[in-house]
Amino acid sequence: MTTSTPAAAPTVTLAGPGPWERRVHVEHVWGTVVTFDLRAASFADDYDDVLAAAVAYLHQVDAWFSTYRLDTPIALLRNGLMPLEVAPRVVREVLDACAFARELTGGAFDPWAVAGGVDPSGYVKGWAAGQVADRLVRAGIPNVAVDAAGDIACRGAQAPGEPWTIGVLNPYDTQQIVEVVHIGDGAVATSGLYERGAHIVDPATGDHTVWYDSATIVGPDAGLADALATAALVTGPAAAAWFARLPGWSVYFIKDGQASFFGPAFEGRREGATGSGQSDG
Repeated sequence: MTTSTPAAAPTVTLAGPGPWERRVHVEHVWGTVVTFDLRAASFADDYDDVLAAAVAYLHQVDAWFSTYRLDTPIALLRNGLMPLEVAPRVVREVLDACAFARELTGGAFDPWAVAGGVDPSGYVKGWAAGQVADRLVRAGIPNVAVDAAGDIACRGAQAPGEPWTIGVLNPYDTQQIVEVVHIGDGAVATSGLYERGAHIVDPATGDHTVWYDSATIVGPDAGLADALATAALVTGPAAAAWFARLPGWSVYFIKDGQASFFGPAFEGRREGATGSGQSDG
C-alpha cells in the first residue's frame, strides 16, 4: 500500500480514560504509523492474542494492497497480471467503494488516474482503520480509537459517558488545536498542509495545487472520509455538493486562516479565524 507520513499527524485524540484501563499500541506499517488506543473497565486474559490478531490484520492489508511489493493482488492488477474477477473479494469490494467515491466526487478522487495503474491507497488507509476497529470490538474490546496517520476510526467511548474527543490541528501551527470533534462510533479524516509536497495530486491536472489548507471530514465510514478529505482539498467549495448524498456527515475546511463548516459535528460553532495571527480574509 502506498502512503507517506505527514510532517505532523493532522488529528489527535484527547483526554484520559477516567476509571477505565487504557492500553496503547503503536505499529509501524504501510510506511507510516498506526496507533491503537484501547479502553475498558478491564481487559480480558486474551488481550495479547486479540492485539496480535489486530496487528496481523494490518499487515494483511499490506499484503493485499501494497504497490511496492510485486506479489500483492493490487500490484498484479496494476501490471495486468491478474484479471479483476479473480482478485480476492476484499480487493474487489474496496475497488467498488473507490468507484463510488470517484462518481460521488466527479473524479476528484480517482485511484485509476494514478500513474502506473489503479492505486486505492487514498481510500485503504481509512478503510483499514475502520476494519481493524470493528475487529477489536468483536473480539471484546468495547472502546477503540485507531489512528492511521490522521485517519481515525472510533468505537464506543473514551471514558464512561464521554464520547471520543478528536482535535483538529491548525494547518499553520500543528501545536495548536483549532476545533474538537466529539464522536462515538464513526470516523474523522483530515488532509491538508501537513501533506503538501507529498502525495496530494489533482487527478484532473496532475499537479499538487490545492484549494483548502486543511479539510476534515466526519462521518460513519472511515474509508470514504479518507477519500473525501483529500478530494475536497483540490475541489474547493464545490465539494459541499457531495454531502447532499451523505446525510449526517460533517466537514470543516480551513483556507487562508478562516474556517468554514457544516454538519451535526459542528453545530453551534461560529465561523471565523482558526487561531491567533491568522488573517480574516
